[in-house]
Amino acid sequence: MSELHLEIEKLSGSEAKSLLLNILYRIEFLKKEEDSQSNIVQELLSLAEEVQQELHNEREFDSEKTAVHLICGESPAGSLRIGLSNENQIIGFPDFFAIGPFWKIHTDEGRKKRFEWLLDHINYEVDYIEEEYNSRIIKTLDQINTIPSSIPIILWTATNCDEQIALRYFLYLLREKKNDIYILNITEAFDQSKFDIRHSGEVASHQFKELYSTKSKMLITKEERVELENEWLLLSEKPEKLWIFENGTIQSVQEDYFDSSIIDLVQEIHNETGTIDFILTARVIGEMLSRYPHPIDHGFLEYRIRNLVIEGVFEIKGIPKSMRHYSVKLSLSK
Repeated sequence: MSELHLEIEKLSGSEAKSLLLNILYRIEFLKKEEDSQSNIVQELLSLAEEVQQELHNEREFDSEKTAVHLICGESPAGSLRIGLSNENQIIGFPDFFAIGPFWKIHTDEGRKKRFEWLLDHINYEVDYIEEEYNSRIIKTLDQINTIPSSIPIILWTATNCDEQIALRYFLYLLREKKNDIYILNITEAFDQSKFDIRHSGEVASHQFKELYSTKSKMLITKEERVELENEWLLLSEKPEKLWIFENGTIQSVQEDYFDSSIIDLVQEIHNETGTIDFILTARVIGEMLSRYPHPIDHGFLEYRIRNLVIEGVFEIKGIPKSMRHYSVKLSLSK
Protein backbone atom coordinates (compact mmCIF):
# COMPACT_ATOMS: atom_id res chain seq x y z
CA MET A 1 0.00 0.00 0.00
CA SER A 2 2.88 2.37 0.77
CA GLU A 3 4.32 1.79 -2.72
CA LEU A 4 0.93 2.60 -4.26
CA HIS A 5 0.78 5.77 -2.18
CA LEU A 6 4.19 6.84 -3.49
CA GLU A 7 3.15 6.24 -7.10
CA ILE A 8 -0.04 8.28 -6.66
CA GLU A 9 1.99 11.11 -5.08
CA LYS A 10 4.01 11.32 -8.30
CA LEU A 11 0.93 12.05 -10.41
CA SER A 12 0.47 15.62 -11.57
CA GLY A 13 -2.81 17.40 -10.92
CA SER A 14 -4.05 16.80 -14.46
CA GLU A 15 -3.04 13.12 -14.40
CA ALA A 16 -4.75 12.58 -11.04
CA LYS A 17 -7.96 14.25 -12.29
CA SER A 18 -7.95 12.09 -15.42
CA LEU A 19 -7.47 8.92 -13.38
CA LEU A 20 -10.20 9.90 -10.90
CA LEU A 21 -12.60 10.70 -13.74
CA ASN A 22 -12.01 7.28 -15.28
CA ILE A 23 -12.67 5.57 -11.95
CA LEU A 24 -15.87 7.54 -11.38
CA TYR A 25 -17.13 6.65 -14.86
CA ARG A 26 -16.57 2.96 -14.11
CA ILE A 27 -18.33 3.21 -10.75
CA GLU A 28 -21.26 5.08 -12.31
CA PHE A 29 -21.56 2.29 -14.88
CA LEU A 30 -21.57 -0.35 -12.13
CA LYS A 31 -24.37 1.47 -10.29
CA LYS A 32 -26.60 1.04 -13.35
CA GLU A 33 -25.89 -2.66 -13.67
CA GLU A 34 -28.11 -5.23 -11.97
CA ASP A 35 -25.28 -7.58 -11.09
CA SER A 36 -25.00 -9.20 -7.70
CA GLN A 37 -23.00 -7.51 -4.98
CA SER A 38 -20.21 -10.07 -5.35
CA ASN A 39 -19.88 -9.27 -9.06
CA ILE A 40 -19.68 -5.55 -8.31
CA VAL A 41 -16.97 -6.17 -5.70
CA GLN A 42 -15.06 -8.29 -8.22
CA GLU A 43 -15.34 -5.53 -10.81
CA LEU A 44 -14.00 -2.95 -8.33
CA LEU A 45 -11.07 -5.23 -7.49
CA SER A 46 -10.38 -5.58 -11.20
CA LEU A 47 -10.47 -1.80 -11.56
CA ALA A 48 -7.98 -1.42 -8.71
CA GLU A 49 -5.61 -3.89 -10.41
CA GLU A 50 -5.87 -1.95 -13.68
CA VAL A 51 -5.00 1.30 -11.92
CA GLN A 52 -1.98 -0.27 -10.20
CA GLN A 53 -0.80 -1.80 -13.48
CA GLU A 54 -1.11 1.56 -15.23
CA LEU A 55 0.93 3.25 -12.51
CA HIS A 56 3.51 0.46 -12.75
CA ASN A 57 3.74 0.84 -16.54
CA GLU A 58 4.36 4.57 -16.15
CA ARG A 59 7.71 3.91 -14.49
CA GLU A 60 8.79 0.87 -16.54
CA PHE A 61 11.03 1.39 -19.54
CA ASP A 62 9.72 0.05 -22.85
CA SER A 63 12.14 -2.73 -23.82
CA GLU A 64 11.34 -2.29 -27.52
CA LYS A 65 12.95 1.15 -27.64
CA THR A 66 16.32 1.32 -29.41
CA ALA A 67 17.41 4.84 -28.37
CA VAL A 68 16.56 7.44 -25.74
CA HIS A 69 16.34 11.13 -26.59
CA LEU A 70 16.55 13.74 -23.84
CA ILE A 71 15.49 17.29 -24.69
CA CYS A 72 14.77 20.46 -22.73
CA GLY A 73 11.05 21.25 -22.62
CA GLU A 74 7.83 19.28 -23.07
CA SER A 75 6.78 21.12 -26.23
CA PRO A 76 10.02 20.31 -28.13
CA ALA A 77 9.68 16.75 -26.86
CA GLY A 78 6.24 16.54 -28.46
CA SER A 79 7.57 17.69 -31.82
CA LEU A 80 10.51 15.30 -31.56
CA ARG A 81 8.17 12.43 -30.70
CA ILE A 82 6.10 13.09 -33.83
CA GLY A 83 9.18 13.40 -36.02
CA LEU A 84 10.96 10.20 -34.99
CA SER A 85 9.86 6.59 -35.28
CA ASN A 86 8.19 4.73 -32.41
CA GLU A 87 11.29 2.80 -31.39
CA ASN A 88 12.74 6.06 -30.03
CA GLN A 89 11.96 6.93 -26.40
CA ILE A 90 11.54 10.70 -25.95
CA ILE A 91 12.00 12.39 -22.57
CA GLY A 92 11.24 16.09 -22.31
CA PHE A 93 12.50 17.81 -19.17
CA PRO A 94 9.71 20.15 -17.95
CA ASP A 95 11.74 23.17 -16.86
CA PHE A 96 13.43 26.34 -18.13
CA PHE A 97 16.93 26.59 -16.69
CA ALA A 98 17.78 30.20 -17.54
CA ILE A 99 15.66 31.53 -14.66
CA GLY A 100 15.30 30.82 -10.98
CA PRO A 101 17.79 29.26 -8.60
CA PHE A 102 19.20 25.91 -9.60
CA TRP A 103 21.40 25.59 -6.53
CA LYS A 104 21.91 21.83 -6.15
CA ILE A 105 18.68 20.89 -7.92
CA HIS A 106 20.17 17.42 -8.28
CA THR A 107 19.17 17.06 -4.60
CA ASP A 108 15.76 17.13 -2.89
CA GLU A 109 16.76 20.25 -0.95
CA GLY A 110 17.78 22.12 -4.09
CA ARG A 111 14.60 21.16 -5.94
CA LYS A 112 12.52 22.32 -2.98
CA LYS A 113 14.24 25.74 -2.95
CA ARG A 114 13.71 26.14 -6.69
CA PHE A 115 10.04 25.19 -6.38
CA GLU A 116 9.51 27.72 -3.58
CA TRP A 117 11.17 30.52 -5.57
CA LEU A 118 9.09 29.80 -8.67
CA LEU A 119 5.93 29.63 -6.57
CA ASP A 120 6.70 33.02 -4.98
CA HIS A 121 7.77 34.87 -8.14
CA ILE A 122 6.50 33.35 -11.39
CA ASN A 123 2.85 33.75 -12.31
CA TYR A 124 2.16 30.70 -14.49
CA GLU A 125 -1.44 30.15 -15.49
CA VAL A 126 -3.79 27.36 -14.33
CA ASP A 127 -1.81 26.80 -11.11
CA TYR A 128 0.92 24.93 -12.99
CA ILE A 129 3.53 25.39 -10.26
CA GLU A 130 1.21 24.30 -7.45
CA GLU A 131 -0.40 21.33 -9.20
CA GLU A 132 1.96 20.10 -11.91
CA TYR A 133 5.58 21.20 -11.52
CA ASN A 134 6.92 18.91 -8.78
CA SER A 135 5.17 15.77 -9.96
CA ARG A 136 6.33 16.25 -13.56
CA ILE A 137 9.94 16.80 -12.44
CA ILE A 138 9.89 13.67 -10.27
CA LYS A 139 8.31 11.61 -13.04
CA THR A 140 10.96 12.76 -15.53
CA LEU A 141 13.80 12.00 -13.11
CA ASP A 142 12.35 8.50 -12.69
CA GLN A 143 12.29 8.06 -16.47
CA ILE A 144 15.96 9.06 -16.67
CA ASN A 145 16.90 6.70 -13.84
CA THR A 146 15.25 3.72 -15.54
CA ILE A 147 17.11 4.09 -18.85
CA PRO A 148 18.80 0.71 -19.45
CA SER A 149 22.53 0.63 -20.08
CA SER A 150 22.18 -1.22 -23.38
CA ILE A 151 20.90 1.60 -25.60
CA PRO A 152 22.38 4.92 -26.75
CA ILE A 153 21.26 8.26 -25.32
CA ILE A 154 20.97 11.33 -27.55
CA LEU A 155 21.05 14.73 -25.84
CA TRP A 156 19.47 17.45 -27.95
CA THR A 157 20.69 20.96 -27.26
CA ALA A 158 21.06 24.39 -28.84
CA THR A 159 23.25 27.45 -28.38
CA ASN A 160 21.23 29.20 -25.69
CA CYS A 161 21.44 29.50 -21.93
CA ASP A 162 18.50 27.26 -21.08
CA GLU A 163 19.68 24.28 -23.10
CA GLN A 164 23.39 24.70 -22.34
CA ILE A 165 22.67 24.62 -18.60
CA ALA A 166 20.31 21.68 -19.15
CA LEU A 167 22.99 19.79 -21.10
CA ARG A 168 25.34 19.93 -18.12
CA TYR A 169 22.55 19.00 -15.71
CA PHE A 170 21.49 16.02 -17.84
CA LEU A 171 25.05 14.72 -18.02
CA TYR A 172 25.35 14.97 -14.25
CA LEU A 173 22.11 13.02 -13.84
CA LEU A 174 23.51 10.39 -16.22
CA ARG A 175 26.94 10.24 -14.57
CA GLU A 176 26.52 6.62 -13.40
CA LYS A 177 25.24 5.42 -16.77
CA LYS A 178 27.59 3.41 -18.99
CA ASN A 179 25.60 4.14 -22.16
CA ASP A 180 27.07 5.75 -25.24
CA ILE A 181 25.91 9.37 -25.08
CA TYR A 182 25.64 11.55 -28.18
CA ILE A 183 25.09 15.31 -28.42
CA LEU A 184 23.22 16.93 -31.30
CA ASN A 185 23.41 20.73 -31.26
CA ILE A 186 20.48 22.04 -33.30
CA THR A 187 21.94 25.51 -33.77
CA GLU A 188 25.13 24.09 -35.24
CA ALA A 189 23.29 21.49 -37.34
CA PHE A 190 21.08 24.01 -39.15
CA ASP A 191 22.31 26.09 -42.07
CA GLN A 192 22.57 29.44 -40.29
CA SER A 193 22.15 31.33 -43.56
CA LYS A 194 18.67 29.82 -43.96
CA PHE A 195 17.49 29.29 -40.39
CA ASP A 196 18.07 31.25 -37.21
CA ILE A 197 17.16 28.69 -34.57
CA ARG A 198 17.30 30.09 -31.05
CA HIS A 199 15.79 27.13 -29.18
CA SER A 200 14.69 23.54 -29.80
CA GLY A 201 11.13 24.75 -29.30
CA GLU A 202 11.34 26.47 -32.70
CA VAL A 203 12.06 23.23 -34.58
CA ALA A 204 9.20 21.47 -36.41
CA SER A 205 8.71 17.71 -36.23
CA HIS A 206 9.80 17.12 -39.85
CA GLN A 207 12.97 19.14 -39.19
CA PHE A 208 13.78 16.97 -36.18
CA LYS A 209 13.39 13.91 -38.40
CA GLU A 210 15.71 15.34 -41.05
CA LEU A 211 18.33 16.41 -38.51
CA TYR A 212 18.39 13.02 -36.82
CA SER A 213 18.70 11.11 -40.09
CA THR A 214 21.23 13.36 -41.86
CA LYS A 215 23.35 15.17 -39.28
CA SER A 216 26.22 13.57 -37.43
CA LYS A 217 25.83 13.19 -33.70
CA MET A 218 28.88 13.76 -31.52
CA LEU A 219 29.77 10.80 -29.31
CA ILE A 220 30.93 12.38 -26.09
CA THR A 221 34.08 10.96 -24.52
CA LYS A 222 34.47 10.03 -20.87
CA GLU A 223 36.76 13.02 -20.35
CA GLU A 224 34.25 15.40 -21.93
CA ARG A 225 31.48 13.96 -19.79
CA VAL A 226 33.46 14.51 -16.61
CA GLU A 227 34.33 18.07 -17.64
CA LEU A 228 30.69 18.99 -18.27
CA GLU A 229 29.55 17.21 -15.09
CA ASN A 230 32.05 19.30 -13.11
CA GLU A 231 30.83 22.45 -14.84
CA TRP A 232 27.35 21.58 -13.59
CA LEU A 233 28.62 21.18 -10.04
CA LEU A 234 30.23 24.64 -10.22
CA LEU A 235 27.05 26.21 -11.64
CA SER A 236 24.86 24.51 -9.07
CA GLU A 237 26.74 26.20 -6.23
CA LYS A 238 25.77 29.68 -7.43
CA PRO A 239 22.79 31.55 -5.90
CA GLU A 240 21.88 33.74 -8.88
CA LYS A 241 18.35 33.72 -10.35
CA LEU A 242 18.96 34.83 -13.96
CA TRP A 243 21.37 33.57 -16.60
CA ILE A 244 22.35 34.51 -20.14
CA PHE A 245 24.57 32.93 -22.80
CA GLU A 246 27.13 35.33 -24.26
CA ASN A 247 30.46 34.81 -26.02
CA GLY A 248 30.03 31.06 -25.77
CA THR A 249 29.71 31.04 -21.98
CA ILE A 250 26.95 30.78 -19.37
CA GLN A 251 26.89 34.01 -17.36
CA SER A 252 24.87 35.06 -14.33
CA VAL A 253 23.27 38.52 -14.28
CA GLN A 254 21.19 40.53 -11.82
CA GLU A 255 17.44 39.94 -11.68
CA ASP A 256 16.83 43.46 -13.03
CA TYR A 257 18.88 42.75 -16.17
CA PHE A 258 15.87 43.17 -18.49
CA ASP A 259 14.22 46.05 -16.59
CA SER A 260 15.75 48.90 -18.58
CA SER A 261 14.80 47.21 -21.88
CA ILE A 262 11.21 46.78 -20.66
CA ILE A 263 11.02 50.45 -19.64
CA ASP A 264 12.51 51.60 -22.96
CA LEU A 265 10.01 49.47 -24.86
CA VAL A 266 7.01 50.91 -23.01
CA GLN A 267 8.37 54.43 -23.62
CA GLU A 268 8.79 53.58 -27.32
CA ILE A 269 5.16 52.45 -27.58
CA HIS A 270 4.04 55.65 -25.84
CA ASN A 271 6.05 57.69 -28.35
CA GLU A 272 4.56 55.78 -31.30
CA THR A 273 0.98 56.36 -30.16
CA GLY A 274 1.62 59.91 -29.01
CA THR A 275 -0.15 59.24 -25.70
CA ILE A 276 0.70 57.64 -22.39
CA ASP A 277 -2.08 55.05 -22.46
CA PHE A 278 -2.18 51.68 -20.75
CA ILE A 279 -0.58 48.85 -22.75
CA LEU A 280 -1.61 45.22 -22.30
CA THR A 281 1.20 43.41 -20.50
CA ALA A 282 0.98 40.52 -22.98
CA ARG A 283 1.89 42.95 -25.77
CA VAL A 284 4.94 44.23 -23.89
CA ILE A 285 6.13 40.68 -23.23
CA GLY A 286 5.49 39.62 -26.83
CA GLU A 287 7.58 42.52 -28.12
CA MET A 288 10.40 41.66 -25.72
CA LEU A 289 10.40 38.01 -26.77
CA SER A 290 10.57 38.92 -30.46
CA ARG A 291 13.41 41.42 -30.07
CA TYR A 292 15.80 39.55 -27.82
CA PRO A 293 18.22 37.26 -29.71
CA HIS A 294 17.96 34.45 -27.14
CA PRO A 295 14.87 32.80 -25.62
CA ILE A 296 13.49 34.41 -22.45
CA ASP A 297 10.91 32.94 -20.12
CA HIS A 298 7.72 35.01 -20.47
CA GLY A 299 6.87 34.31 -16.83
CA PHE A 300 10.11 35.95 -15.72
CA LEU A 301 9.39 39.07 -17.81
CA GLU A 302 5.92 39.27 -16.28
CA TYR A 303 7.50 39.04 -12.81
CA ARG A 304 9.82 41.94 -13.64
CA ILE A 305 6.90 44.05 -14.91
CA ARG A 306 5.05 43.44 -11.64
CA ASN A 307 8.19 44.45 -9.78
CA LEU A 308 8.39 47.70 -11.78
CA VAL A 309 4.79 48.38 -10.75
CA ILE A 310 5.75 47.85 -7.10
CA GLU A 311 8.69 50.23 -7.50
CA GLY A 312 6.38 52.88 -8.95
CA VAL A 313 7.96 52.90 -12.41
CA PHE A 314 4.72 51.67 -14.00
CA GLU A 315 1.10 52.36 -13.21
CA ILE A 316 -1.26 49.40 -13.43
CA LYS A 317 -4.81 48.81 -14.63
CA GLY A 318 -6.40 45.45 -13.91
CA ILE A 319 -5.50 42.50 -11.71
CA PRO A 320 -2.06 40.90 -12.33
CA LYS A 321 -3.19 37.28 -12.25
CA SER A 322 -1.76 36.77 -15.74
CA MET A 323 -0.20 38.92 -18.45
CA ARG A 324 -3.55 39.00 -20.27
CA HIS A 325 -5.41 40.46 -17.30
CA TYR A 326 -3.66 43.78 -16.73
CA SER A 327 -2.05 46.71 -18.51
CA VAL A 328 0.75 49.10 -17.60
CA LYS A 329 2.02 52.53 -18.52
CA LEU A 330 4.89 54.72 -17.40
CA SER A 331 4.15 56.52 -14.17
CA LEU A 332 3.89 60.28 -14.62
CA SER A 333 5.49 60.78 -11.21
CA LYS A 334 8.73 59.15 -12.33
